[in-house]
Amino acid sequence: MKPEEIIEVETASVACDGDGGSAGHPRVYLHLKQEENGYQVVCPYCSRTYKLKEGVALGGH
Repeated sequence: MKPEEIIEVETASVACDGDGGSAGHPRVYLHLKQEENGYQVVCPYCSRTYKLKEGVALGGH
């Protein structure tokens, strides 16, 4: 089993395609949600975790 991959991002939404190509998966657009450990989301296809980079604030309207 591949170790859990955590990718730090600076936006509230991300696109994941599992690295694309034949080893990837369909591109999905994910939105970070506030959890105990900050804002994050896990891709339902490849289990990559996208986490808001420390110190980055999400702007609101």
